[in-house]
Amino acid sequence: MKSKKKRRYPILSALKGRIREKGTSYMKLANTIGSTSNAISNKINGYYSFNSDEMNNICNELEIENSEISKYFFPNRLLKES
Repeated sequence: MKSKKKRRYPILSALKGRIREKGTSYMKLANTIGSTSNAISNKINGYYSFNSDEMNNICNELEIENSEISKYFFPNRLLKES
């Protein structure tokens, strides 16, 4: 019997939008940061988390400012601050 993946982190909807906004795809982003499209998809959809190097590389690639990192990678923190 195949085990079902369990979502452990929030879905990063803003990051999905930023990828589309910049006219790229999971595959292109993955190639640029040295990952796979499956890994990117799993992390954006909350099954795994990004490490700091991946976040830094994604920020550079998608032109995400330091002041916007919480918006794209830590959406739950923003909800608590509101």
